[in-house]
Amino acid sequence: MVRIGKKIDGEKYTKRRAAYVIIEGGDKEKIAIATDGEWFFLGGGLEGTETELEALKREVIEESGYSLKNIRFFDKVTAWADGGKRGPLDVEATFYIAEFGEKVAEPIEKDHKVFWIKPAEYTQKLYHEYQRYVLNEYIEYKKSKT
Repeated sequence: MVRIGKKIDGEKYTKRRAAYVIIEGGDKEKIAIATDGEWFFLGGGLEGTETELEALKREVIEESGYSLKNIRFFDKVTAWADGGKRGPLDVEATFYIAEFGEKVAEPIEKDHKVFWIKPAEYTQKLYHEYQRYVLNEYIEYKKSKT
C-alpha cells in the first residue's frame, strides 16, 4: 500500500478510515465526481462499526441520492492529508469502481453537486493529493484495458 503526502513534524494527525468510488457511466469516457467548492470522489469516512462498503453506500446516497451497482475494489492508499476543519488527517482510503444504481433518496448534503467529467481534465483539480494519485492510476488502468 502506497503512502501519499508528507507528514509535518509536530502536527497531531487524526486517523480517518474512508471509502471512495470512481463512478463510471454510460459515456465510457467520463466519470462522476462531486464538488462543494472543491473537487473530490464521492464517499467519505467510516462511522462507528461500518465496513468500507457500508460507509461507501451511505455516503453516496447522502451526496447524490443514488445507490451503487457493480461495485468492485480498485485500490487502497494511506495519506497524510489536510482535513480542512477536521485538521491534519492520517487517512486510510479504499477506492472502488462502480456505477450509479437507482435513485433512492434526495441528497442530504445539499451543497454537494455531482458532475460527469473526463478524468484526464481533473488530474490536478481534485482537492486531495491522494485522490489525484488514484485518479492517475485509474487513467492508466483504463488505458491498459483498451
